[in-house]
This record gives sequence, C-alpha cells and structure tokens, in this order.
Amino acid sequence: MRRDVETVHFPFRIRGYAMRFSRPLGALLAGSLIVAGMTACRDDGDPAGKGGSASPSGAGTPAAAGLRPRDVVVTADCMLGGSAAAIDIAGWDPRTWKRLTQITFDLPAPAIFSTVDARALTPMIDLCRQPGSEGVYDSDSMEWAVPRIRAMFDRDFTRMAVVLRGSGGDETHVGFIDRQGKLTDLTGGGDSLGFTPREENAAMAPDGSAVWFTYETSDGKHRIGSRPVNGAHTLTDQGPATDTNLPLVLVGQPFRGVQAEMVHLSPDGSRMTAWAHGVDENVFDVPATSTALTADTAKHPKSLDGCPEAVGWTGPQTVLCRMDQLGQFRAVGTDPGAAPGPVLVPANDKENEGEVISPDGKRFIFNSHRASDPTGGFMGFYVAGTTPGSAPQKLTVDALNAQTVFLEWR
Repeated sequence: MRRDVETVHFPFRIRGYAMRFSRPLGALLAGSLIVAGMTACRDDGDPAGKGGSASPSGAGTPAAAGLRPRDVVVTADCMLGGSAAAIDIAGWDPRTWKRLTQITFDLPAPAIFSTVDARALTPMIDLCRQPGSEGVYDSDSMEWAVPRIRAMFDRDFTRMAVVLRGSGGDETHVGFIDRQGKLTDLTGGGDSLGFTPREENAAMAPDGSAVWFTYETSDGKHRIGSRPVNGAHTLTDQGPATDTNLPLVLVGQPFRGVQAEMVHLSPDGSRMTAWAHGVDENVFDVPATSTALTADTAKHPKSLDGCPEAVGWTGPQTVLCRMDQLGQFRAVGTDPGAAPGPVLVPANDKENEGEVISPDGKRFIFNSHRASDPTGGFMGFYVAGTTPGSAPQKLTVDALNAQTVFLEWR
C-alpha cells in the first residue's frame, strides 16, 4: 500500500557525538513530517512506499509476510503527523539492499513519543524527537541508543512496548501495540483509589509474552517488573532498579532485565558490554537475575582501554569499538593485555557512529556526519569490514535517510 500523502523532510537531523553525562540538543531528531495525514502500511505494503529502493529507478521487492529469521537488516523510522506518529520497521536484503518487509506500528494518542507529551523514560523519544527537544537518557550516540530502541520490540517485530500517559500528573503506564494497531494498556487502574502508577522504560520480551519495565513502589523504591500480555496483566516484581535515567534491556534465557546503557551481548550470551553511573569498567558477566548495573552488582568487570563506545561483538573475545570523538573504529580483544587492532576506516574529518554488526562479525554499518556542522550534517550510511584492508561502501538507497536507525543485522 502506497502512502498517498505529501511528505516534507526536515533539512537536517543531528546525529551528533554525545559525551557521557551530557544531554545534547537535537540528536536523533525525527526526520519527516507527514502533513496530509498518515495511512498505516502493513506487511503487504509497497516496498518503495517511502520513495526509494536499492535501485536507481526506485523499483523494490514485494514485502514478505514477516521478517525472515536470518540474512536481513532491520531499520526503524519515526513518522510524525501533527499530534500523531507511527514507527516504520523495514527488513532489507544486505546483498541487494532491496526492501523485503515493511511493518508499521501506529502510535495512539496516549503513547509518549516526545518530551512535549511527558518527560518519561522511553526509547520512543530517541526515535521521534523533534528539532530543539531534549532527550531523556545520558547519551544519544548510536552505540548507546540502538540497544535500548531494539528492546521495545519482540524478536519478530510483532509487538512494540510503549509508555503511556496516565490520567494526570506524573502517572505513567506501560502497554504494547500489535501489528493490527491495537493498543493494550497493561497497567490500567489509574482512575481508581490507590497509589499512582509510575511505570516506564518499557521493553518487550523477545517472545512477546510480557512487557518489562522499571517502576516506583508506594514506598519510593525503584524496581524492575513485568506484566504478561495475556490474562490479568498482574505485576511481577523482577529485581532492583535505580532511580537514575538508565534504560532497560532484556538478556538471556530465561529473560532477565538489565538496567544499563550500551548493552551488547557476546556471541555465547555470557558476557556483555555496558555502561552505568558509578561503574568504571565496560565488560561484565551477564547477570544471573534481573538487576540494575552498579558497582556492587557488576560481576567479573573488565575495562577495555580506549573503548568509550562499543558497537558490539565481532567474535567470542573481540569487541568493535568507536575509539575517539571523530569516529575511528578498531577491534579490541577482551583477553588480558590485548591491544586495540588497526583502524578500520580511512582517516577522515567526519564524525562516525557504529550501529549494527553482521551475524558473522565480518561487517558493520555506521553513519557519518560532518563534524564542523552544528546541525549534524548527515552524510549517509556505510558498510565496512571489521578487519583492515577493505574500503567502506556507501549505501545509496533513497529510503535510508537521516532519520533511519539500524536496529539489527541477523
């Protein structure tokens, strides 16, 4: 189904480098404003519905019934139309860069997708921020943002977890939206007598069975909880959280919630890169139970020297790192005494941010923007090798633009 609407694109979107503890304005801006309304495009939608494809002519591949389990790259875009919004999920063939699948989740009025709606912790704001608006997390660099955005969806992108405005004040609920556009408020009960619910950082279980979140108890404690998508949606307490603005992601089997930034799991699922307030190291054992990452809960911590931003793992004991402010990448071993490998991108004066790594660990995708441009100066996306010797290849797909976020390469 084509989107028979007029689309006006903002001339820029800031994807600026974000130092820790900073809240840069304008990073991860929503890039397109739908001014004539929006029409939801389901799995059978036209693959060129956003006006572009891997071929110069704009021809595309018919969308499949769903995302295939492997050999696909998944992207997300936020579309804004007045007070409404929608999230477009697309699956791409990494060889031809033809769109295979398009899924749209319409955001109903109660869903929080900007700090204009409410200042709640939700990665939806990463996707849908408008020019000049503030974020809610510590860093907007893509190495940090991608894991928390990906956590909003189940494994097959059939459900999306959302944070909802309550009936008043600072009340917030959690819920989910399915592919048919149905919203389910799992918290409910906001108009009844009792304690005001404050549930945020909504993350969907990989199997779609529950929404996990952080919440505040009646006595002011911060916890991790979950509510099943079926039945009575009863709250299950899962473990301790913190009162900081760290997001929540799910790891392992059985699922555990980890409240931390920049969480990337090793291939065997036993180790993770992560960042949290007051924790000096950046590689840890995956927690055995749900918890916030703190100096006390961190198990077998290790520091990867010169790795302020971890893109992900390229092998069992190797992490791809963005090494400096201008976005040079190196592979860094996690073994004791391992030195950073050679640079993987030719010398340049751009700012680059890593987004996703191929499942075999041999390639990765990064975005690039002009360092001297205060508006971000988006330059495009590139595919590069994780070993030296190959030149990065620029992606020339019209539908991949400044508001696109790469979520997964599987």
